[in-house]
Amino acid sequence: MDREQEPKKKTAQQLYIDEAAKAGAKEVLLLQRKQADINHYRAMENLLRAYPKRVRMMNHPEEYPFFPVGRSKDISIAPPPGSGVLDKIEVAEMFTEARKRAYEHEVFRLMETEYAVAPFKQQPEFIIIRMYYFNENAQGVFRGNDAKPYSFEEISEELKAIGIDRSVRTLRMWRTKLVREMTVMMFGVDGALSIESREQKHKEDGDTNAQA
Repeated sequence: MDREQEPKKKTAQQLYIDEAAKAGAKEVLLLQRKQADINHYRAMENLLRAYPKRVRMMNHPEEYPFFPVGRSKDISIAPPPGSGVLDKIEVAEMFTEARKRAYEHEVFRLMETEYAVAPFKQQPEFIIIRMYYFNENAQGVFRGNDAKPYSFEEISEELKAIGIDRSVRTLRMWRTKLVREMTVMMFGVDGALSIESREQKHKEDGDTNAQA
């Protein structure tokens, strides 16, 4: 082998770049695994359950107390160290500002959820989302905050009464398919990785009803 064909030795800078690239690839893989361990499907379910309450808050802000209830002297707060005692007006203003920020956060979460939900609202299968998560009856009417959540068996019976004859298994499949698709809409690649990771785990465990 002549000198031109001999492999060139890497410089210290090239070796450093190679090691940095390997470390970066390992970090990306680790982050992907961590994201896959987060159950984004369950997170999407929690967002769906909170959806009706957030819609109500947005449509009826007057029901959300922005101002302290009762007399100002009844309001108390621990002042920051060294700041001295806060007067009643300052405390009331802080309370009101905190409530406004909390309200804005709830509206923002609703907008995010709406983005993930909107593409599926016109699908016939979406009725399972309305009844199971939004606490609506088969006619789309909210059942009230005190109503006991539907079981799949109850949903199946109520749908049969309006001419939609579907088994509990079918309804569960509708729910799982829609929530998976919403999860990807909501969380993107992280949501897809989370679902894929759990599907693989269920297959390995011999569970054919993954996420159902």
